[in-house]
Amino acid sequence: MTAKSNFIATLKQKKDKYEMHKYWGKKPSNNLRLLIEKYSEVGDIVFDPFCGYGVFCSEAYILQRNVILNDLNPIANFIEEQLFEKNINLKKLEDEFIIIKNKMQDFSNNWYSLNLNNQQYETISILRNKDNQIIKCKYKDKKTKKFIEYSYTDREKEEFEQFEKEYIIKDWFPKQPLIENSRISAKKNMSIDDLFTKRTLANHARLLKLIYENSTGNEQKLLLVAFTSNLANCSKLVPPTSSRGDMAQGT
Repeated sequence: MTAKSNFIATLKQKKDKYEMHKYWGKKPSNNLRLLIEKYSEVGDIVFDPFCGYGVFCSEAYILQRNVILNDLNPIANFIEEQLFEKNINLKKLEDEFIIIKNKMQDFSNNWYSLNLNNQQYETISILRNKDNQIIKCKYKDKKTKKFIEYSYTDREKEEFEQFEKEYIIKDWFPKQPLIENSRISAKKNMSIDDLFTKRTLANHARLLKLIYENSTGNEQKLLLVAFTSNLANCSKLVPPTSSRGDMAQGT
């Protein structure tokens, strides 16, 4: 089998339940399934003390094994609980999501909107320079449905930078210092707010507040899974992919 066909085979092994979060270190479920079938029988106990996302024990459970799983990382344990949770009211989840979305709309519009020729567009992404100054953005045209890049005027840059500078985030977010970790560019004396622009941090802090205020039970936990899954993509930690253009994710 060639390297390309190996890669395609790996992609086919992905399943929705294992793609709902960006947790690192997930192993191909099909490969793990083969190990479970080879080395255990129906009704056996499968124990994984370093379970990470929980793919191994999830596949074992599907194959009618009893499972015990745990991880040192509390985020991993949280994800695993949702992976195995069956008591979800989808109607309640949808209703709560709509309420949160509607309450979030006006707030996010202050940060993610672009006015052109008396038309308001939602910006998809914003490119900044090394000094954190905005350069241009990408928005979706309402008629053509195409994504268009727009370079900010000097006046628009000044207005946005002034708004961002003066805005005070009143919603709660973690303020603990980060542990030094070169893998995620976490240096000495850095904290959570160093990993995000103020725009991103303000919107996520508000969204988190709305989730806690307008959702409860297992449905709230599932919304928090989605919330945490999106954090890395919105941070400064996404590796650069300049080969796909300066407005590509990670630039």
